[in-house]
Amino acid sequence: MKMTVYFDGAFWSALIEFTDSKKHYKAFRYVFGKEPKDDDILNFIDVSLEKWLRRYDKVKVSSEFSAPAISQKKRNPKRVQRDINKAKCKPVVSTKAQLAMQEMHEQAKKMKQSDRKLRRELEKERKFTLKQEKRHQKKRGH
Repeated sequence: MKMTVYFDGAFWSALIEFTDSKKHYKAFRYVFGKEPKDDDILNFIDVSLEKWLRRYDKVKVSSEFSAPAISQKKRNPKRVQRDINKAKCKPVVSTKAQLAMQEMHEQAKKMKQSDRKLRRELEKERKFTLKQEKRHQKKRGH
């Protein structure tokens, strides 16, 4: 799993990319709003991330998605700086992530449309039965 925090011009966002148990690539964006502090990011990882993963994955989150433990090993500052510079050169949002988010959005949209259609048909059927009952009551003379 990979989480990238970036500024998109208006808001600070986090892009979470992961593969589910069926080896499908999934990604979603979480908007922080104002610039998040380290505590905000850690709180999101500890508290909210599992809920968001379940929401977008529709599969119970296994232990492999939990936040990795922070290692106590001291890293060379020059190595850290080189890694930061490499990360800056890479594009923030990958095309694969954008495609995965778009596909998940389309699936959610189709589910909403089918649900809306079903509700509309049920409401239409309910109104029809109500109308039939009224008609029968009028015929009875009540």
